[in-house]
Amino acid sequence: MSVVLRRAALAVALVAATLYVAFPFYWLFISSITDPALLFTGDLFPAAFSFDSYVNLFATSPILTWVGNSILVAVIVTALTVVVSVLGAYSLAFFDSPLSRTAGNLILFTYMFPGVVVVVPAYQLLSRLGLVDNMVGLVLVELVLTVPFCIWMLRSFFVEIPIELLEAGRIDGASRMRVLWSLLLPVARPGVIAIAVFAFIFSWNEYLFPLVLVNSDASKTLPLGIAGYMGNLTVEWGPLLASGVVAVVPVLVLFFFLQRYLVEGLMAGAVKG
Repeated sequence: MSVVLRRAALAVALVAATLYVAFPFYWLFISSITDPALLFTGDLFPAAFSFDSYVNLFATSPILTWVGNSILVAVIVTALTVVVSVLGAYSLAFFDSPLSRTAGNLILFTYMFPGVVVVVPAYQLLSRLGLVDNMVGLVLVELVLTVPFCIWMLRSFFVEIPIELLEAGRIDGASRMRVLWSLLLPVARPGVIAIAVFAFIFSWNEYLFPLVLVNSDASKTLPLGIAGYMGNLTVEWGPLLASGVVAVVPVLVLFFFLQRYLVEGLMAGAVKG
């Protein structure tokens, strides 16, 4: 196969993959602004547009409260995940001892369990602490699911940093935390951004634990609020589609601005050891 044909085949494959990935987002947005009477016609481009779904969503539901709760939880989870993961990865990468190796194995072991396994124990524990239907309890539970993966992914960056860099900082009189802050973190910046994006998206999309731990409408997160439009017998398609767009937009914006760091961080975390 000639070079021209290979490039053409690659271009066609890239276009096909892009369309395959982008089409669900296009369909979600177009459906959300389609006239409700034409919603199930199957047209790729609707004959009549309507913003009634968005008007209905914002007029009849506390969508802004749901969004605010999701942002609050996601930001706190992201910040705490980054802090704990940086310190944990730093310890695992540069302080080799039987204790650190055991701790590392236990951290990796906890990540092997799906979240549904800890739902009941988490509920019982938080109930005794009075943290059910409380943002603090939701943050603590989500940290259990984000921190192990993020520690190990960030550790992959730290172990690739020459130990001489750390030793040079120590010789110059810098403390361990100063070395971490001034020398190691700038080098591992793609990894730090990658785990931050991962933690934010995970928390933003999390549905299972809010479903179990949140009781009141005032404490609902966005995924939990969206699920309320799907009943046992009926589905409110207009608000469901509109709220889906509201949920997708922040993640797309975040990924657009940080995609280079995210892809670099995930690829490095996958191949480094």
